[in-house]
Amino acid sequence: MTDGAGSGAADLRIDDLPALSSPLLIMAWEGWNDAGEAASTAVQFLTRQFGSNEPFAEIDGEEFYDFTETRPLAKYDDSGERRIEWPKTEFVQLTGAGRDVVVGLGTEPHHRWKRYLGAMTELMEAISPSLVISLGAVASSTPHTRPVPVSGSANREDLQQRYGMFPSRFEGPSGIVGVFHDHCRQRQVGGISLWAQVPHYLPGIRNPKGAQALVQAIEAIERMNVDEAPLDRAIANFEEQLEGALRENEQLRAYVEHLEQSAPGPSASSAPPAPSGGAELPAAEDLISDLESFLRKRGTED
Repeated sequence: MTDGAGSGAADLRIDDLPALSSPLLIMAWEGWNDAGEAASTAVQFLTRQFGSNEPFAEIDGEEFYDFTETRPLAKYDDSGERRIEWPKTEFVQLTGAGRDVVVGLGTEPHHRWKRYLGAMTELMEAISPSLVISLGAVASSTPHTRPVPVSGSANREDLQQRYGMFPSRFEGPSGIVGVFHDHCRQRQVGGISLWAQVPHYLPGIRNPKGAQALVQAIEAIERMNVDEAPLDRAIANFEEQLEGALRENEQLRAYVEHLEQSAPGPSASSAPPAPSGGAELPAAEDLISDLESFLRKRGTED
């Protein structure tokens, strides 16, 4: 490696490499890059629908995680035996998606990112993906009553022209998604980074609308035979619960109405939202400050 990453071979384990022909690699990480768990939920949805096989490869978490922050989980398997599940990044082949697809899901590492990227390089060299799509989600001022916007950037000129995207122009602290996207660019691996913008006033709530928006954006790039009915049901339940909460919380309802008035109107098209290029998104702390200011203003008016 030329950037001091070191070899990731000791951290990557490939148990049984499937026969793959120029697969699509879709990556998501839980944590800082995953507001509303939209990105990880999108990958989990695809894995449940198409991932008929066990993970064929994994990056061991021993060198990359603080286990007091991301703790191992105690679980019981189908035979009733208790086991410990350690944090790691797993890779699964999707079957029946219409083309060869590999999805990877992990938690954003706490330590040794360059070494972790070395393991990711080893994985990509083993499967030779034709395209890498990284998924992320950020808190934004979009109300939950509107379609979830998805922004995208591409790291190669041919991809930028094909999908009407731009290279990433973001400046500031980056999570593992942004670092991985740049890592692919430096190695001439074609990559697209998709970001869902989910409501910032729903912290810690799994957002299936964000997950569906990311899945639809993937489909707009690489056609897959996806049945979105399970996501539709999850969204219906999600919106029903939110409507109940808004009926009980007048201030939150007023704030959502405030966001609706300032947000662009819904598109007349029924097509999935195409990834757009390069708009910078407000920081989560700014959005929280906006919410607090709005609530203070409402309090003085009352």
